[in-house]
Amino acid sequence: MFKKLFLKNKSQNISTEDLVKNNSSGILKKINPLGLVKKIKNIVYIPKVLSKIERLILLVAFISIFCSIIYIAFTTIPNYINKKPAYGGTYTEGVVGQPQFLNPILAPASDSDLDITKLVYSGLLKYNENQELVLDLAENYEISEDQKNYTFHIKSGIKWHDGEEVKADDIVFTVQTIKNPEYQSPLKTSFSGVAVEKIDDYTIKFTLTGNTFSPFLKENTTFGIIPQHIWQDIPPKSATLTEYNLEPIGSGPYQFKEYKKDKKTSFINSYSLSAFENYFDKKPYIEEITFRFYDEYATLISAYNKKEVEGISYLPTEEKNNLKKEINEYILKLPRYYAIFFNEAENNILAKKEIRQAIAHSIDRQKIINEVMLGQGIIIDSPILPGFLGYAPEVKKYNYDPEKAKAILEEQGWKIKNQSKEEVEENTAEVDNIRSKDNVKLEITLTYALQLEFSQIFKIISENLAEVGINIIAQEIDSTILQSDYIRSRNYEALIYGQLISHDPDPYPFWHSSQREDPGLNLTAFKNKSVDNLLEEARKTSNEDDRIKKYLHFQNVVADEVPAILLYSPTYLYGVNKKVEGINLEYVAIPSDRFANIGNWYIKTDQYWKKPN
Repeated sequence: MFKKLFLKNKSQNISTEDLVKNNSSGILKKINPLGLVKKIKNIVYIPKVLSKIERLILLVAFISIFCSIIYIAFTTIPNYINKKPAYGGTYTEGVVGQPQFLNPILAPASDSDLDITKLVYSGLLKYNENQELVLDLAENYEISEDQKNYTFHIKSGIKWHDGEEVKADDIVFTVQTIKNPEYQSPLKTSFSGVAVEKIDDYTIKFTLTGNTFSPFLKENTTFGIIPQHIWQDIPPKSATLTEYNLEPIGSGPYQFKEYKKDKKTSFINSYSLSAFENYFDKKPYIEEITFRFYDEYATLISAYNKKEVEGISYLPTEEKNNLKKEINEYILKLPRYYAIFFNEAENNILAKKEIRQAIAHSIDRQKIINEVMLGQGIIIDSPILPGFLGYAPEVKKYNYDPEKAKAILEEQGWKIKNQSKEEVEENTAEVDNIRSKDNVKLEITLTYALQLEFSQIFKIISENLAEVGINIIAQEIDSTILQSDYIRSRNYEALIYGQLISHDPDPYPFWHSSQREDPGLNLTAFKNKSVDNLLEEARKTSNEDDRIKKYLHFQNVVADEVPAILLYSPTYLYGVNKKVEGINLEYVAIPSDRFANIGNWYIKTDQYWKKPN
């Protein structure tokens, strides 16, 4: 085929001499740039000296070679190129709420505060993304044989954000501040019966002055440490007023940068943190994190759709369909449950456990999960949740069974009034399907926060109870007022509310009779000596088998007495823009745990060549 390049082709009237003339430099002469250009120009004459078949063959060959090169490039080059996280980038997250006390001894009352303090402060120990207890400020620790002394050795050279060194004095000062009643720290109860002393500049010792406390490591060593040199000169009465509550000094991976307020309302619109250059552990990849605050989820969702934020701290299931931009959804297991808590002190009808049992059989909990939670939750039958120490799936259950509920109410003498034939025919009275006994109607007032989710739950519950002859009256209260005027004073007959268990399943704070009054967390009027003893003893033993046995007995008593109807345990839906990578989450004990592996999150990447496998 190529021989014809140098033969005369009559159809084209091009001869070898013509080709040579156009290439006067000579093929065998030394190539120079100008001559090379002339030679390249000769390529255009190749198709003119080829037949149609030869041109087709050449075209197919060219296409095949080109495709082969592309294929090799796309299949081979990726084996040599890899990407790795790089430092830099900013991440903005939307939160419903307001920061108030960015101080770990005051923050546990607010999710907004906890989110930021999680990034700013360090504790002796911390939880990783798998909810495993790992070292933080502590280098190591020892526990005495009697389980009453805990000695911690902290790492040397750790810096506060202002450059001072973290020492044992800071930890002792933090614990003493928590224990000081003038500060009214939510952590105070956890440290009653706990003494702390400095051994040397990098060693401290906790001593349990009373009984042993099996959850001590989980509950009493992960609190954030505050700097003594900052807080020692601030009197307790000024602790909630100082600027350090909004401009904190910590030793965590991020430090305070700035916040912006609305001049008219003093509402904090945004709060920014920057990566701490001298952080003692792995420096985080993301250079800056900004929180933007909103008063409701609808506004937050709208902000995400407008690209004002790149993450949503909590994505309510009812708002998912309103998202217009793509987002990665992380469905996290959360040790929280919602229940109806009974307070028979406010309604004598609820004093009989049979009535409470009938109500439990009347409520279709699966319908609540399906229609209100959109499937994002599980039915629970015990205050100790699946996956936690002592969980007992075999405890007594109250499945949805309206007929059984009616039978119980009949046995207890609660009847539906039978109207006379004349009343029905003359329509002189409305049909009344509410049960009564001794001229007392079977009515209960159900109190709950003024939120769409709870309103929907109430609608299902009221329909369920009406079916068995119980009248339920709604009492919707603003969340802030509900806490201050109703929950603290236990001013309700029945209450829909959620409780967060935290890392250890210890039910004492929620079910011991000593916790029935504020600031205790037992929201029922439940008082049972057997349960009190079980919960006290379970706290004292470090033997897990003994704790499990006591928790099983506790759950059986609660299931029989029904001081509350456990409804469901929700999953925590966290939404983050796809530009953020490295998030590896499955469990959170509290919402701020979503930042447990913040050091591995990244936005920027570097590419590098690697040896193929």
